[in-house]
Amino acid sequence: MASTLQPASKSLASTKKTSRRLSEQASSVRFWRDKTPTGVESADDWKLWAAHLGSRQAPKSLMNLCLSEELPLRWGISREELSGQAAELLSLAQKLDARSPDKSRPSKKKTEQLLSKWQKGTSSQPQSIDFALECLAVAHALPRIADLVKPELWWKLLDALWQIVQSSADWRIDVELPPEEGLAQQMLSGELPLTLAHLLPEMRPVHKLRAAAHEALSDGLAELLNGDGLVRGTHLAVQRPLLACWTRCRALSQSHKKNAWNQKAEKQYQCLVTHAIALSSPTGRPLLGWPHDAPWTPEFLQNAVRLGGDAADRAAARFTFSKKMTSLLPKKGTKLVPETSDHCEWSGLAYLRTDWERTEPTVVVDYSTPDLRLEVWAGPQRLISGTWAFETALDGKRLEPIGSWDEVCWFSDEDVDYLEISIDLTGGAKLERQILLARDETFLLLSDNVVGTEGGEISHSYRLPIDSEVAFEPAKETREGLLVAGKTVARVLPLALPEWRVDPRTGELTSSEGQLELSQKLPGRNLSCPLLIDLRKQRARKECTWRQLAVAESLEIQPHDVAVGYRAQCGKDQWLVYRSLEKPANRSVLGQNISLDCLVARFLAPEGEVDELLEIEGGEEE
Repeated sequence: MASTLQPASKSLASTKKTSRRLSEQASSVRFWRDKTPTGVESADDWKLWAAHLGSRQAPKSLMNLCLSEELPLRWGISREELSGQAAELLSLAQKLDARSPDKSRPSKKKTEQLLSKWQKGTSSQPQSIDFALECLAVAHALPRIADLVKPELWWKLLDALWQIVQSSADWRIDVELPPEEGLAQQMLSGELPLTLAHLLPEMRPVHKLRAAAHEALSDGLAELLNGDGLVRGTHLAVQRPLLACWTRCRALSQSHKKNAWNQKAEKQYQCLVTHAIALSSPTGRPLLGWPHDAPWTPEFLQNAVRLGGDAADRAAARFTFSKKMTSLLPKKGTKLVPETSDHCEWSGLAYLRTDWERTEPTVVVDYSTPDLRLEVWAGPQRLISGTWAFETALDGKRLEPIGSWDEVCWFSDEDVDYLEISIDLTGGAKLERQILLARDETFLLLSDNVVGTEGGEISHSYRLPIDSEVAFEPAKETREGLLVAGKTVARVLPLALPEWRVDPRTGELTSSEGQLELSQKLPGRNLSCPLLIDLRKQRARKECTWRQLAVAESLEIQPHDVAVGYRAQCGKDQWLVYRSLEKPANRSVLGQNISLDCLVARFLAPEGEVDELLEIEGGEEE
């Protein structure tokens, strides 16, 4: 990030009391609070002040407050992502904590060199996550280095942190800013002043920083979350570090029986804990996060659930993660769990789960930007992760996306989770994208529907990025294929394509360079491109088949650009999928009269009846 710390705003700079260095204010009678030892009246009374810092029993360190043997500043951020200086300062802060497993005392020379170098560079450091972590590490180390650094350096470090807090005071949180900047703002404008107020309560100006921290943290939770604790899809990469920041602040404030933020923000924080568990893979890593995101650690998970969660969150975590990861959670609790699925149009985000069990499928969709991202897990194995890209053309001319995705429909019940979104295309056309996860049936239906063109030859293709551990094995004579990771995990059926390869019409399902690609080409005004992924691995090697069905209206067979129907079978299980591409009308397919926009159902053979999983009429759920 290119921005750098700026001097304090005009209103702050014009107030001498606020802008003066703390080392200069220390001689004032009003500087020290009653908790200060007798005899400490200025920055020059170093021996008394250093002795006090070395002997006091309170306040407790952050590691003590969190009952952790790892420095909580490391939560949610991969060590590989840290700069060398940030890693060194975090290591120093951890070594100095009495709770640290590493009992070796840092050398005076190396400590002074490291901290002096950091202090001299603070005025030009970027407002980055690394710099925010460095500031917090120095703040936590400050009360424990009185015997390791010269008095002049100690006060320079405190003055530097004070100036950073003042410079960050008018840095307002905004969800439209880059996500990394929002995280840095919360750490520098909220967590840093709260940390200083906790660690140095003897200093009146520092103690008063709680009010500014309270405001910054309340604003941050309100601005970055949707009202029910869900981040925007654009902020998934920093969701876990944000939760870590706010959990540390919650721990610091709870030790003083104070609120870190207002009541509305508290509700958001509690809901965020639930979402953070739901937006995690069985390995504990964030879904659709950074490539090197750190997984939950037992200490981080324990504190998040302890400070913001409830018994249902504990149960969800135990179902989702390994025993090692949940080892610090209370062993007794309820079997009740939160809702498995949620979405938000403001967030541009949806997660779909069949259950909380780590063996069950999970799907996450981030449609907050035109480059929609998708992640699919079949139990403990990731199948797909990355951008779900597409290309559309009419008579060879590209139809480009315009604007952003709009939510058309969200529906969730005991049978399915269903999300439908759309994006405008040039030429007046539209792409409607469907994502359906069937709970008991255990399949995922992904479908792109190009609608509203002027008519002509429509070609459409989309690519799904396959996990590096997964390979696509196409069948030799038919167009389905298997997703294999050592053993078969799932099967993929291109419903709109002819089953047998000897029929070369309409398109292909192929894989190349880690991408599974479905391509179709047909004349007409509309085109449907569905893909059914059978996620029940026990069925994957059993016989399968599918057919494109005739759709009739007023006893006349309708062309494929008016409505489509498909029948798919995997093992003994059969399903019916119907989609109207024009205005819904009374039509018949597979012996069923349908006046719906969309129908997905179990097909019960040999009775010929259907058991509806999803019915959509006019874009709204029934």
